[in-house]
Amino acid sequence: MSYTHFNRDDRIRLDVLLRSGLSIASCAKGIGFSRQAVSTEVEINGGKKHYNPFRANKKAKEKRHIANQCHRKFTTDNWGTRTTIRLLGIGWSPEQIVGRIELEQHQKPFCMTTVYNNANKNKEISCLLPRKHNKYRRRADGNERKKQREELSRMKSIEIRPKDIESRSELGHWEGDTIIGKERTARMLTHVERKTGYLVADLLKEVSSLIVRQQTIQSFSDLPKDKVKTFTYDRGSEFADFEFVERELDIDAYFANAYHSWERGTSENTNGLIRRYFPKGTYFSKIKTEQLKQVVGQINHRPRKRLGYRSPYEEFFSVKLRTII
Repeated sequence: MSYTHFNRDDRIRLDVLLRSGLSIASCAKGIGFSRQAVSTEVEINGGKKHYNPFRANKKAKEKRHIANQCHRKFTTDNWGTRTTIRLLGIGWSPEQIVGRIELEQHQKPFCMTTVYNNANKNKEISCLLPRKHNKYRRRADGNERKKQREELSRMKSIEIRPKDIESRSELGHWEGDTIIGKERTARMLTHVERKTGYLVADLLKEVSSLIVRQQTIQSFSDLPKDKVKTFTYDRGSEFADFEFVERELDIDAYFANAYHSWERGTSENTNGLIRRYFPKGTYFSKIKTEQLKQVVGQINHRPRKRLGYRSPYEEFFSVKLRTII
């Protein structure tokens, strides 16, 4: 059964059953709580002989009130807030402040996260933080770490990618990545074919795994299926929906090891070419789609030494040599 907190009526009913001489197990069954919950309730409130439902209910309310003190508003008319700001001013960290107040006052004024969250909204408080910034990242709890491990286990490592892909002997194997703009919210989604160097790039005004997935499927739906066989990505969260891409495009997605950018050398080199047109510090939100298409066209029609000075476009689509000079 699902666990719920005892209320005043539950405690009165429990007291009646205890006075009638029933066991803990029978009392639990009678009021609809687990045996462990009833046993704990009775034990922390004097035992079977001294259980008082009214005193137990008052004690529970007091404990809940104290526990909720850490959620009080962070306002300047609050003693805890004023004390926190004063101690921040002399170099204490939020963790030290909350811990010391709890030690001296036997209750938390508010939790450490509350201090950081309010620093996000108040530059005067933010500048008092020890590291002069207001970013606070909570440590991943057990469930989050478990989720991260499950996501990593779903990803097919580049280690098991077929060896013939490494030799660039077959067409249809792509490397994908994103390039971050000055504003950091807008990006370019790039895919480059390993054998020919043919580039597909799209502008993203904002980034999420859903947006990347939808754009990838849209960009590759019109290409011949025999020229889209595998993708190789880094382990960025924007590629978390790779399973949908695999299913929609009928391909396999592989993932390079963390911090091993050389395992996606084709993608990194191509991103370098794009940076010649849109150097670091460029606001991608100001770039028009036509501008990016023009740049992609220039890159795809540039001759490459490794292709015998044919262009990626000519190699990818197996077209005759075009006069471009």
